[in-house]
Amino acid sequence: MDHYLGERMTTQPTRQKPRRTLGFALAFTLAVPLGLAPATAQSQPLEPQLPDVDLSAGDVLSFDFGCSGGPVSAGYTEVTESTLYDPSTGYGLSAPVACRDRGSLDDMRRDFVLAGGEEFRVDLPDGDYHVTVISGDAIASNNTLLTVQGEDQGSLQPRGTGEFAEHSLYTTVDDGTLTLQLFNDGRINGLHISQVAPPSEVSLGEITTVPPSVTLDWEELEGAANYTVYRSPADRAEYEALGSVETNTFTDESVELGYSYDYVLTQTSAAGVESGYSVPVRADVVDPTVVAPAAPESLSLGKANRKGTTITWNGGDDVLEYHVYRSLSPDRGFERVATTEQTQYFAEGASEVNYYYTVLAVNAGGVSAQPEPLLTPVTDRGNNSNPFAQCSPDGADAKVQRTGDTWRATNGNQTVLETYSMVEAMQAAVDSLTPGRTEQESVVVRGSGTMPADASVDLPSHTSFSVCGTIHVAGNEGPFSYEDHTGVVRIRHVENVSVPFLSVTGNPNFGVYLRTSSDVHFGQMDLRLSGGHGMRIDSRDDDSVREARNITIDDVYVSGTETHGVETYGVDGLRIGTVTAVNTGHAGLLLNDTVNADIDKVVGDNAAAGTGYAAFRMANRNGQIDGAWPTNIRVGELIAHGGGRGFFCVSESGGLEIEKLEISGSGSNAMLIENCHNITLATDSGVVEGPGDIRISARSEFANTSDITFNNLVLRDTALNENPCGENIQVNNLVLENSEINTCQ
Repeated sequence: MDHYLGERMTTQPTRQKPRRTLGFALAFTLAVPLGLAPATAQSQPLEPQLPDVDLSAGDVLSFDFGCSGGPVSAGYTEVTESTLYDPSTGYGLSAPVACRDRGSLDDMRRDFVLAGGEEFRVDLPDGDYHVTVISGDAIASNNTLLTVQGEDQGSLQPRGTGEFAEHSLYTTVDDGTLTLQLFNDGRINGLHISQVAPPSEVSLGEITTVPPSVTLDWEELEGAANYTVYRSPADRAEYEALGSVETNTFTDESVELGYSYDYVLTQTSAAGVESGYSVPVRADVVDPTVVAPAAPESLSLGKANRKGTTITWNGGDDVLEYHVYRSLSPDRGFERVATTEQTQYFAEGASEVNYYYTVLAVNAGGVSAQPEPLLTPVTDRGNNSNPFAQCSPDGADAKVQRTGDTWRATNGNQTVLETYSMVEAMQAAVDSLTPGRTEQESVVVRGSGTMPADASVDLPSHTSFSVCGTIHVAGNEGPFSYEDHTGVVRIRHVENVSVPFLSVTGNPNFGVYLRTSSDVHFGQMDLRLSGGHGMRIDSRDDDSVREARNITIDDVYVSGTETHGVETYGVDGLRIGTVTAVNTGHAGLLLNDTVNADIDKVVGDNAAAGTGYAAFRMANRNGQIDGAWPTNIRVGELIAHGGGRGFFCVSESGGLEIEKLEISGSGSNAMLIENCHNITLATDSGVVEGPGDIRISARSEFANTSDITFNNLVLRDTALNENPCGENIQVNNLVLENSEINTCQ
């Protein structure tokens, strides 16, 4: 069983306060859940229930939103674009809305209504309810905002074409009406409402220590098909399901002596709807007559070489066993790696990273406090060769040098820090530069090493930072998050910064993260990743201004990302030499709300495969200046082979000129231009080869696509399709090879 620090027993069991309402968002693609719990699942078709029928325990009320005359999913009540609220039926919209029917997928997801702040109301008896909203579009991306009972649920998260969000929450009706509002894209395909209460009166039964076990009991509930027991380490609230039972008792035999656990339960109704969590109960698996041991002392490093690393400590006679934990950070993320009765631990094999170790002592009375962690060295020398021939420490104000297993940061003749940790040495060198300086001073790192994914090198104003080696990022097993601003190099609210050389491997959250900074120059960037996001450059402290300004990237190679290769948002003044994006999860280069950009070359090799993104994408008013789209985005050459789309423009972007382009083998459209303006493609030359087509499109919530010009293109095994008709779509000097043009003019 894996254990993490933070689970030590507490001497008195405590109960958390009950949560009157629970809110959580569950993301789905075509209704396939990502595994978060509790989730809403329906195991069988449901009989329609009209809102004027009271919901009994476990019942589900389902609505199918779509166009008049369209199919209605079995077990659902129909809501069309003109279904207005009527007290006699007890449900409906506050005003007429638009609708769309895509004619594909199942009866519920194929069509939807489009709300722009209009309300949908359902009359219900007062009480607590579980609500699930389904939102998506078979042929377009989707970003719908939702409120329920006046409480903002935020965005249902931007979804790609053919993807659906299912947002589930618990809410209270206290005035006889449940009210929903949708904004922005405003799509709603389906709605489920149920009244499923969590189990009550959950109590601890017998707790044994030999062998360790915990028994739970609770009251049976009417309409419950089964109950699921969830467990978390004490005070962590990270519940995992242990199993489901049909009776009102459960014995957990997988607990460990000395530890404390929190338990919650849910019930699942006969209709397949799972309730929220019950009030947690705490179980301490200890013998109250025994005193918990003291923390181990004198944690120290024995040997550390390519054969392995040995750590030792002093313990007491009252200890039954020791639990050894390891992390890449000294203050978080410790995971148990061993259990032993000895006072030493041997980690076999060479270590490619710096680890922090700590040890807990355990007996029948509980678990000891945590001693100060011990930092161990990297023992796998790795490849210390210089990946950039011109990168040199000559003339640097501060230097970071690897010698054997240690890193030494120096400034002039002074040693600033000597440590096993590469990132600590790099930050120490940066921090050693002259405070309050007005001219750039430089740091150069010589050698390759590893840093944890939850650490960054923060660069202040007037700093140059080069790495003549490779930084490998380890320890990030979670998915990428825009909310986590950790990057290998992080540049925030500063000016006059340069990163001439940077090579990164592994799985960072961001390879480079820049926010609201100006006059920043990136030179040779080599980001060969296994997850995360390549480069993010934004000014999203305030979306009303573009305060990331005068940003330059000479050359960036990025591969293997979970999301985008290079992304900007809110930038004024962008100069890029070449972006090469290989096997990026999403866009190779994505420009959002960016103006005055000059890009020599974008190369996408299998970028955004299986998604609606593109080798090169513009979105969120990119290129828009004072409400218009003068030509201010220039791309010298776009080459895209395989992957998702080759080029994608969306959401009121434009002002673009691409001189040369070559697109082939795209998994979606070769090019999609949707609600964009003033774009000229292939002013010099270009080839577009199928199977993907070139599509000119528009969504009703934005102004129609306009002023698009195609020049000097060879179309091979593809088509140029315009639907709906745009405004001023020009086609000049096209050569058709087994292709066709289906435009409105």
